[in-house]
Amino acid sequence: MVSVLHVSQPTSGGVARVVLGLAKAQRDEGLQVAVACPPGELADKLLAASVSWQRWDSARQPGAGLAEERRTLRQAIAGRSPDLVHLHSSKAGLVGRLALRGRIPTVFQPHAWSFLAAEGKTRLAATRWERYATRWTDLTLYCSRQEQKDGAVNGIAGRGRIVLNGVDLAQFTTPTEADRSTARRLLGLPGDAFVAAIVGRRSEQKGQDLALEAWRDVRAAEPAAVLVLMGEGYDNGFRADEGVLTRAAGDDVRPVFLAADVILSPSRWEGLSLSLLEGMATARPTIASDVAGSREALLEGPLPAAGAVVERGNAVALAKEVLVRLGDPELVAREGTAARTRIETSFNESATTNSVMDAYRLLLSGIRASAGHAALQR
Repeated sequence: MVSVLHVSQPTSGGVARVVLGLAKAQRDEGLQVAVACPPGELADKLLAASVSWQRWDSARQPGAGLAEERRTLRQAIAGRSPDLVHLHSSKAGLVGRLALRGRIPTVFQPHAWSFLAAEGKTRLAATRWERYATRWTDLTLYCSRQEQKDGAVNGIAGRGRIVLNGVDLAQFTTPTEADRSTARRLLGLPGDAFVAAIVGRRSEQKGQDLALEAWRDVRAAEPAAVLVLMGEGYDNGFRADEGVLTRAAGDDVRPVFLAADVILSPSRWEGLSLSLLEGMATARPTIASDVAGSREALLEGPLPAAGAVVERGNAVALAKEVLVRLGDPELVAREGTAARTRIETSFNESATTNSVMDAYRLLLSGIRASAGHAALQR
């Protein structure tokens, strides 16, 4: 039986949901699976699903505790003796590769490159680290083609494979109008209001500030319009003068997506936003910034467009696309249908899991073959 240890610093949001989905699916496929992460939402859900959890205390940003994080992760890895370690996102990628240094087959999944979040000397240092760390990376998994291109443009080489993020279609079933009405009642939203929504932790990355700037233009045209913001960093509240409803992070994000006419994804950087895909799964168009994954999900390929992609950081363009859909419910319906079809066709969780499993098999078989060849040469 192959044993896998996933490592994640985020315990909520898209990365945590990807880790949880992979761990459960791989457990069901017969792998021996464990996840090392800090206490929090992810750990609670792992235990509830009877997936082994290994406590690993780690802060989001590198700092004075880095040496201790590396030491405790090395201990966790030694105690588990996995056949393969799968590192998720930049912090686990940093600590994990420093701890492992290639001693165990290592998979790294950026979920958005760390250097995209920085400027100046910090960005240069992050890029240099990612280039250097490829020597301790047996396989890099990319959430989108653009994420792979962003790595290549910045000199990050090594063996890689594209594994598109996917949505759990058992949870995100095809919605009905009754589902939408129920979601609006649950959130206290008027049935006839035009509603846009963003789900994501409150941060510079997710671009809620851009959405709020754009929302002033939308409200000027439609004073009853409501913007819903849900995620870590928000409290439950309603700012009537701005038409902004906030909701704290919760286990179920689906009602917020269901209640919306359009989904906004104004991120400043991404790998491929899981929140964007979940919004599409509820058959609603998305207006996204032009970051990795957005065009692939919404526009590219033979299927009709499922929304619009605007210049990153451009609140005016974001407002313009919202106003187009505010005045054209038929467009919203067409794009919503296309969104759901795109998810079912290309971005479902089962396909993601199968692709990751294939990547593991190829990696481990290649390593075993190389080991056998080396033994024959001795």
